[in-house]
Amino acid sequence: MTITFQIHYLTNWGQQIAVVGNIPELGNGNNQQAQTMQYIGGGFWRVSIPLKKAPSSLEYQYILTDNSTLSSNTPEWGNRRKLRIARNAGEHLFLKDSWRAVDHPENAFYTAAFEKVIFKPQATFKGTTVAPDELRLSIRFQLRAVQVPAGLQLAVLGSLPELGSWDYGHPVLLGNADFPIWTGEISVGFRQAFEYKYGLYDPKAKRIVELEAGPNRKLDGAPLDALVSSTIINDEYFTKTSGNWKGAGVAVPVFSLRTEESMGVGEFNDLKKTIDWAQKTGLRMVQILPVNDTSANHTWTDSYPYAAISVFALHPQFLHLDVLEGIDAKKVAAERKKLNLLTAVDYEAVNKAKLSMARAAFNKTQDAFLSDPAFIAFFEESKHWLEPYAVFCYLREKFKSVEFAGKWGDYATFSPEILAKLASPKAKEYAEVAFHYYLQYHLDKQLREASDYARSKGLILKGDLPIGIYRHSVDAWVAPHLYNMDGQAGAPPDPFSDNGQNWGFPTYNWAEMAKDGYLWWRQRMSQLSRYFDAYRIDHILGFFRIWQIPLDQVEGTLGFFNPALPIMREELDARGIQFDQERYCKPYLTRQLLEERLGADLAYVQALFLDEIRFNFFAFKPEFDTQRKIEQFFQAPEHQDKIHLQSILFKLISNVLLLEIPGSNGHAFHPRIDLSKTHSFQSLDYNQQNKLQDLYVDYFYRRQEEFWRAQAMQKLPAIKAATDMLICGEDLGMVPACVPGVMRELGILTLEIQRMSKNPATEFLQEADIPYLSVASPSTHDMAPIRAWWEEESRETISRYFHNELQLMGQEPYTCEPFIAKAVVEKHLRWPCMWTVFPLQDLLAMDLQLRRENPMEERINVPAIMPYYWRYRMHVKIETLLEAVEFNDLLHDLLRRSNRA
Repeated sequence: MTITFQIHYLTNWGQQIAVVGNIPELGNGNNQQAQTMQYIGGGFWRVSIPLKKAPSSLEYQYILTDNSTLSSNTPEWGNRRKLRIARNAGEHLFLKDSWRAVDHPENAFYTAAFEKVIFKPQATFKGTTVAPDELRLSIRFQLRAVQVPAGLQLAVLGSLPELGSWDYGHPVLLGNADFPIWTGEISVGFRQAFEYKYGLYDPKAKRIVELEAGPNRKLDGAPLDALVSSTIINDEYFTKTSGNWKGAGVAVPVFSLRTEESMGVGEFNDLKKTIDWAQKTGLRMVQILPVNDTSANHTWTDSYPYAAISVFALHPQFLHLDVLEGIDAKKVAAERKKLNLLTAVDYEAVNKAKLSMARAAFNKTQDAFLSDPAFIAFFEESKHWLEPYAVFCYLREKFKSVEFAGKWGDYATFSPEILAKLASPKAKEYAEVAFHYYLQYHLDKQLREASDYARSKGLILKGDLPIGIYRHSVDAWVAPHLYNMDGQAGAPPDPFSDNGQNWGFPTYNWAEMAKDGYLWWRQRMSQLSRYFDAYRIDHILGFFRIWQIPLDQVEGTLGFFNPALPIMREELDARGIQFDQERYCKPYLTRQLLEERLGADLAYVQALFLDEIRFNFFAFKPEFDTQRKIEQFFQAPEHQDKIHLQSILFKLISNVLLLEIPGSNGHAFHPRIDLSKTHSFQSLDYNQQNKLQDLYVDYFYRRQEEFWRAQAMQKLPAIKAATDMLICGEDLGMVPACVPGVMRELGILTLEIQRMSKNPATEFLQEADIPYLSVASPSTHDMAPIRAWWEEESRETISRYFHNELQLMGQEPYTCEPFIAKAVVEKHLRWPCMWTVFPLQDLLAMDLQLRRENPMEERINVPAIMPYYWRYRMHVKIETLLEAVEFNDLLHDLLRRSNRA
């Protein structure tokens, strides 16, 4: 048998197309042994491969080879093509394929969110088939398409009588047994060129109701040759005349949900009623914050959902107790009544009550639970993370701390022997360990039930992937070599946080993670896909480079990007910068500056914290020469009366121009972020300021771009390939120029926030700057919702927004009235983005009866305050929303008119 491969691709000089597959003649999957194709003109590439034995199936992929670049082999987008080869295919099979472009906007549809939820086939359709005939040419049409409305079937119509002669009532039907591949066949006796198009066929009306947009497709030339026994046409992309598909969703943390069944905090069970409400209004997505266990200290500081003690385990606070066998129903009812009276989440009271009652139920049913086949199956499937997590939790309680390195004694360093000893069913501690198995089993079950419920309603449940891990987590205990424990992840200063952010997480040791093909990440993604069909990558910029802060500093202002190409001493000299290590790398402290900043406190600070190194110039004493040392000083009760000085001293510590890279012996540096705002910079002469500013711009906005792109392309493709979830990236902040291209190439949706325009020429996000592959939202959990922002922001900014962005007339109101909130929602719905996702608070703002009285109580997080108490809870029940007919009709109508319902 001979198989001929043909594809159309317009190459540049030095480029060629090759094909690789899972048979010896195609390199057995080795890209280096792919079959090079011949260019035959007109953009077409072809190769014929004689086979010793005809395969029943074939997996293959096209590759762009480029001798002019280091990355010489670039595969087309997506997984390998899978082809069934009929036994009667004949001696010569011709494959006419279409190139799968890496940046095609439809690529995002080939994910679980669309294939398994939004456009999941509601029926199985049979395609037209033909009996084999050696005297006729068999032609199989295969179109890969997801966007097929429920109840409709794909079909092909064309100029041949066998294709209906363009009669909408007589097309060739395509079947979806191999969805998203649609397949149908014809056979022709006279081998003539023809044109054709795909269309949407209504089985009830028995005719095509919509033909695809664009020019006719064509088949001519070699695929119709007399020596060809059968031809398979593999087409891509069905373009609907109605334009791009668009949807809308709601964002709400699980802990914020309120129903009649919840207990002081939202639970996984509450997601079902939330999904019912979303479906009623026409929303297609429910987006939540991270739900992993953050129980480190058993205090309100554990409310921060991005500091999980395990990236796999779920938080016990989300457990719905009523369904547990052996639970004390009367006690549950009493606690529910008490905790649901609170307007916000009381983290400590909720978790104390739930854990106490869950433990009592476990004690009653322990033996039966541990022998339950369903639990045993869950344990075996989850053992790689569940066992270490449960032992970690036991040790946390034993030592009253998660700080394993300093407080766990012989257990400070993880070992398989410790795990085997404490997790053994024969160990005296086993009941304490097994209790955490019990919690995780029921949490997993309840979240999967909610996820399955969402899918059954055609809604996407979207999760959240934190960028970091908690320093005192089971992940860091078990595999510290995967992390840089001597650094802290954070974010540089931005409009919402003048001093940047310090999340306290260790950064990733990517080189170590790459050694096993990013196994930890692949396992993490697999766990996430148990529950979600889409997820948001928190701070996706961290996969390009992360803002790393030394352990001995506190604020983000003294951080640097890791990895990054440094500034070398020779470059400073070459640029004419008069470098002096003490002047540039140490805090520049003059008496004038100290008098301005410290006022009446100068004498106290000078005596305790500073040395005068020369006349009117000062340096911090060694015992106070880092922000961390200063912080520790003011933590002592006897120094609390001077705590106001801490932030001033932090700023003085950060009054530097360059950060020396440890171990470089004074030869490599990072520029201090926002260096032009420092007193040290402003004290330089104009010439030196200009030279240093040019270097700063080159460092942050030019030299790193290709380097950071390469970093991301080493990591993100492996993480994306681990599951078929739709990925959305939070790409806000200081965004490298290479980021949009990488996200587009990988089919990762961007995040677009109206108040955070990525275009420096515009104050607010503009429609022309919004890509289709994006998620737009009025605000995020790190920002004030619309109503709070309206009252907090300057009147000048609000006036410009009211008149220029919303195009409203008259005097802007002091408060965000319902008509303003409605105008904001409508504007977002009209935008070209694939998704608009609204915080629940911003949707309720449209209804005077449903919205909260005090908008300031709707804030979820303030990034500038660390730690912050994450405790926002809905003031209305989901049941109330389900019955809010007028509001639900308004929202549904807005979605319908914007083609997002």
